Amino acid sequence: MFNISLYLEKFKNLGQSERQLKEILILAIKNATGTDIEAKSIIIKNGEAIIKVSPSIKNTIFIKKEKILKAVSEKIGCGVGEIR
Repeated sequence: MFNISLYLEKFKNLGQSERQLKEILILAIKNATGTDIEAKSIIIKNGEAIIKVSPSIKNTIFIKKEKILKAVSEKIGCGVGEIR
């Protein structure tokens, strides 16, 4: 007999890697700049992290961009290649 719970188990972890990448990116930004941002303000698309925050926070992030990208690549190995 078909068990629906076993079928739905496949979809349980869908999107987990993107969520984990966002959390690592948030932690790296907090360590580098000292500012907190929310996960909903980050969009990850085609290896780029698009951050939708105020211009002053964005400028701070861009100043420390190399440090943030290095911290993310150390944690994951790959993932985000650019911050916009």
